[in-house]
Amino acid sequence: MTEVKQATIKNTRQLRETDKATGTVMTKGNILAMTAGLAVDADSGTLTSDLLGVCNDTISVADAEIRVTYIVPSDEDTFIFAVTNNSVATDNGQAMVLTDAAEVNNTHTTSLTGIVQQVEPYGDASDKLIIGRFLTL
Repeated sequence: MTEVKQATIKNTRQLRETDKATGTVMTKGNILAMTAGLAVDADSGTLTSDLLGVCNDTISVADAEIRVTYIVPSDEDTFIFAVTNNSVATDNGQAMVLTDAAEVNNTHTTSLTGIVQQVEPYGDASDKLIIGRFLTL
């Protein structure tokens, strides 16, 4: 799975639009961050203060778009995230950092700079999927 998806779609989903660099590829379902005033794919160094949300568009270089739409997570929103290691219930409640814009790094210990909190595993452990929420936006 390479796309972050909401675990439950709500009628109150809030979308926003922001600038991105011309020629920057955006992939629906990737986690976005703000860097130098522009939306970029989040990475392992992304902090909660830089987090925008989940990309709602796929934009190729050929599209020449300068704006991207993203889902603004609320405190109650849960998402299905791909994780680096097998998912386990003992990780419930742990804060986790990102591996990249499409994957959470579940090291089985909580991180002080985590931006995703595991709610519960999703599917079989070897599916490497969790239900989680973004921490303090």
